[in-house]
Amino acid sequence: MAGNNSDREADMFAIPEFWPSSKWLKELPRDDSAPFFSTRIRRISDVSDPNLAKFNLATPSQDGFFKLPAIGKENEETTLSHADPGEVETQAAASTTDSDTHSDIWMSRESLVSNSTALKTWQGFLQQTPAIGEAPLLLSEAGTGAYDALLAWKDDPLNLGNADTPVVDPNAYSAALLALALGRESVFFLKSETHPTFRPALPRIRAPGYSANILDGVQSQCLSSGEMTLKLNNFVQTVYKKHNSKCAVALGSVISELVRVVQENAILDKRVPQSILQLQSLVRGITAILSPFYKLITSLPRNCGDEQVITCVFDYACSVDNGEQWLRELMQEALRKISTPWIGFLEEWIGTKKEEGIPLAKTLVGQAKGFVQVEAEITMDDLGQQIEEVDFRLKPERVPHFIPDDIVHTMFETGRNLRFIRSHHPAHPLARSDILSISKPPRADWLYDWDSILQLESRVEEYRDRLLDSIKMASDIHNPSQHVIGCSDGANTTSPLNLFTFGTSGIEERLLASIEHLNAPIVSRDSVSPFDRIIRERLGNQRQVGSGLQSTPHWSLLPILSFGSIVSTQAQVVNRETLTLLFSKHDLRGHLKLQRDFQLLGNGMFCSRLSNALFDPDLEIAERQQGVARQGGIMGLRLGARDTWPPASSELRLALMGVLSESFSALNPSSANGATSISKETQDLPGDLSFTVRDLSEEEITKCVNPNSLEALDFLRLSYTTPPELSFIITPMILLQYDRIFKLMLRLLRMSYVVNSLWRLLSSRVYFMHNAAYRFVREARHFVCSIESYFLDTGISSAWSSFEAKLDKIQALLNNDADRKSYEKLESPEQLREFHSDVLQRIMTALFLRKRQEPILKLLEEIFTSIIQFSYHLRTQGDTEDDDRQTAEMYSRFKKKVQVFITVCRGLAEKSRATQPQKDSIGSKHLGFGDDSSLSQLLLKLDISDYYVKRHS
Repeated sequence: MAGNNSDREADMFAIPEFWPSSKWLKELPRDDSAPFFSTRIRRISDVSDPNLAKFNLATPSQDGFFKLPAIGKENEETTLSHADPGEVETQAAASTTDSDTHSDIWMSRESLVSNSTALKTWQGFLQQTPAIGEAPLLLSEAGTGAYDALLAWKDDPLNLGNADTPVVDPNAYSAALLALALGRESVFFLKSETHPTFRPALPRIRAPGYSANILDGVQSQCLSSGEMTLKLNNFVQTVYKKHNSKCAVALGSVISELVRVVQENAILDKRVPQSILQLQSLVRGITAILSPFYKLITSLPRNCGDEQVITCVFDYACSVDNGEQWLRELMQEALRKISTPWIGFLEEWIGTKKEEGIPLAKTLVGQAKGFVQVEAEITMDDLGQQIEEVDFRLKPERVPHFIPDDIVHTMFETGRNLRFIRSHHPAHPLARSDILSISKPPRADWLYDWDSILQLESRVEEYRDRLLDSIKMASDIHNPSQHVIGCSDGANTTSPLNLFTFGTSGIEERLLASIEHLNAPIVSRDSVSPFDRIIRERLGNQRQVGSGLQSTPHWSLLPILSFGSIVSTQAQVVNRETLTLLFSKHDLRGHLKLQRDFQLLGNGMFCSRLSNALFDPDLEIAERQQGVARQGGIMGLRLGARDTWPPASSELRLALMGVLSESFSALNPSSANGATSISKETQDLPGDLSFTVRDLSEEEITKCVNPNSLEALDFLRLSYTTPPELSFIITPMILLQYDRIFKLMLRLLRMSYVVNSLWRLLSSRVYFMHNAAYRFVREARHFVCSIESYFLDTGISSAWSSFEAKLDKIQALLNNDADRKSYEKLESPEQLREFHSDVLQRIMTALFLRKRQEPILKLLEEIFTSIIQFSYHLRTQGDTEDDDRQTAEMYSRFKKKVQVFITVCRGLAEKSRATQPQKDSIGSKHLGFGDDSSLSQLLLKLDISDYYVKRHS
């Protein structure tokens, strides 16, 4: 630009051909209105200025100069060709004399020299070798001296204002501009002490052959590049000092390397530019390289984390994907380097890389690495009790947004399962570093082309086969501490630097070998970094402009294609080994069956023993009575046949002693030894299963004090402590759901005993009872039995059977070692926990224990309460008419409540049937749950003939 503008300014004044190019010109005073070329040129003898060089002006003859061309010259030549030789010589001599006097430069054929077209090159321009024997036609071709003299005229004919502008050495000025573009000080440009900018040492300067106006544009470009470089360097220093993000530090390292490579290629390779045009081209290349990273750092939020830095770089790299080829490659390489710390933690977390530093463990509460943090999660139960659980927690906000959610959850679950193996099974092959070194896992990195992605797929398959073979080979060794082939950290391995076990000759041999190794020349590595190659091509104008339509994956697919295969393969292996340990080493199915048998009342013997211990009036009372000796029989609490309530803790121990252990040993004879003491029972049962007293509020305690209330047994609960190995399958929240189900089932067990005893109470009456009493007994028993059958068969058994079928399928896949492709169909431990939770959610829905079902559960509890009150009325009433009338009123209220209950259930069933196609939960999809609805089955049990729909007097 600068060169072109200076050429235009010089072309305005063309020098006539007869003017010598080596002379200087000076203009006489002229009229301002007259054209510039109308001024008169003074002779050198009239010029008094000694600074002007002398030159001679040839004044051509006006007659000869403006002489019209000769006419008929061809005829004269024709005539001479036919004349005699003597006449020809005479005429030729005369013609020669006449041509010397009257020469016509326009008609002379000798002056018409045909010059071949010469191609102009930058090499010739830079050498500045003028053609010999050719007079310049333009002022710009006369050299820089003529143009500088024109710019120095006081009259300023060009109106450029350069008369007083000092001229500096061109090489020094070019070097100063280059230093300015690279963010460095020089003699002509000084750095500001307060702001990242430069100021010129002189108000205005120029180089020979250029006007200051032209150089101002070049100087502004260099100034912009220099300020950009200063701001990038300041960002690097700020990141190194104050920022805690590893990816931000990596970004600072990338920018530092970028600036360094640009300076090396601009100074060492290019040297000092030989022209302003070359300098301008170089500065444009530097600006094109630095400007993307300057825009990047200006878009970063303050105090951003690793995920925000990677996200900003990824988004910007995606935005320039359709730009030039060198820019795409530069941003791809930058993304690879900046995301290295985050990818490194990903490899450490999933187990494809040895973990460095302090390993992340559950004991380090509050510590965090990457997207994982160890923290305590507090769960509040329905009674206000807080349950605290310390575990690894996924922080989705610390994951870059472009990573798909399924990959994020797979990464987190894989790492958590791997920590389970390392914590509880340190001798397992996946917990040993030698297995990792033998398997040679592929490195997780960004891949931008299909060839690299296909190669990664093959490497991942080879890694999976090597890892499974290593696990199988290590598992076959009986001694878990024995290392497999290829172990490099054995105890018997002698370090080459351990000289204490060698003799004198051995020590001397190793010292000489060490000296020889140190004396060897340093091996030079001339490998060029990708940054250096890309920047060198860009500054050397060897760049390739791409259209962005290459056969490469879209940026939205790059994360899953680059990391998805590694994460999924590692997850398959780790999940399979984790499930194998859970089922084989920790008896997961045994613990789940324990919850089914006791918490969900699936053990018939336990239900019978517990019912007798709580309600049988024929058992010996466990309450200590003054002056009454115990007879040594089977004791019970005798709820409903006593006035004092609740029982003391000693009564609970005596009444419930041996109920759990005997019920457990009846179904598992090899797991228990039939102990009857409470201490022995606690030692034998899995999870220290035992009866305990629930923490109750003041209002709940008031209800429990009344033995004739429905809440009389709410203080009793089953205590189960989840083993640490099963803590992420049987969570505190799941235990809370079990406890809510057991609380309701214990009430139902009491109601079953109450309605069964109503016939005995009714038949013991001597006198004739009212018809309402018989109806109440029959309908109450039918209602409670229908609810009990629905809860046990439809609500619990059907859902649990589907869950058991799912567990059978998982164990069948675990036992199939030959088919490695079946690993892809195997669920993860987290999915198993979700299945378990979904089963309990379905059971709670069938038992009306969900939050939205509180009104119908309250209605059911009111019906149960009316039955208990009727039972108490039968035990205490007399034979008067008032008692019969009271019985009829109680039956009427009972029937109305049952009618309302059935109406509400029918409405819920119709609503559930209408909305069921829109719902597809994990449990219904994988466990075969459906809802026709289940409430419809309850309605069939309660009122198959629409008895309660009809109106009866």
